[in-house]
Amino acid sequence: MGCDLAKSLDYTSFAVIDMVWTPEINDFMHHLKALDRIKGVDYPKIVELIIATIERLEAEDVKRGHAHDGPHLCMDASGLGAPIRDYLKQAHVFQDARKLWPVVFTGGEAARHDPVTKNYNISKSLMISNFLSLMQHRRFDYAPDLQALPLLEQEIAAFKQHLTPSGKTTFDAESGAHDDLICAICIPLMIGEWRLAKGFR
Repeated sequence: MGCDLAKSLDYTSFAVIDMVWTPEINDFMHHLKALDRIKGVDYPKIVELIIATIERLEAEDVKRGHAHDGPHLCMDASGLGAPIRDYLKQAHVFQDARKLWPVVFTGGEAARHDPVTKNYNISKSLMISNFLSLMQHRRFDYAPDLQALPLLEQEIAAFKQHLTPSGKTTFDAESGAHDDLICAICIPLMIGEWRLAKGFR
C-alpha cells in the first residue's frame, strides 16, 4: 500500500497495488486495485485507517490462500509524515511478513537508503520516471472501476517535464495542481522495483 501524507487541510492519498510475478513477461506486473484520497482528517484517524487497511488486506490474502508476503506500507515520511512513521514503528504494526518502507522525497535523481534514519531517500523525478517506464512497458495496470481514476488522469496531465541547467530531466506538477494520487502510486512502485524485486530477477 502506498500513502502520500499531507496536512489536514490538504489531501492524503492511498493506493493499493498488487505486485505479481508474471511468467509471460518474465517480470513483475503491478496492479492498482484501489485508489482514494481524504481531506480534513487528523493524524490519529489517519493512523487508525492505515492500520485497519493493512489488517484487512492481510485477512483478504489469507482468505484467498495467497503466499504470505506483506502487506507492506510504502509511505511518504517527508515533513509531516515523520510522526506517523514514528508512531507506526512504536506500535509494532509492521513486523514479520509486514514491512514499513518510509520514503523521503529528495532533489536530484538519486535513490539511497539512510542507515541512520532508516528512510529511503528518493527523488520525485526518479519515481515519476519509474512510473512512466512501467506504463510504457505495460507492466502497470489498474481496475477500470476506480472512482478516483478521472482525478488521477488530471494529475498525470498536469505533470510537466523540465530540463535543468545541468541537463537533467525533472518532473513537477503545474503550480496549484495536486500530485497526491500520483505520489501514493509512485512510492510503492519505486520500492517494488528497487527493493522488493531484488533477487527475483
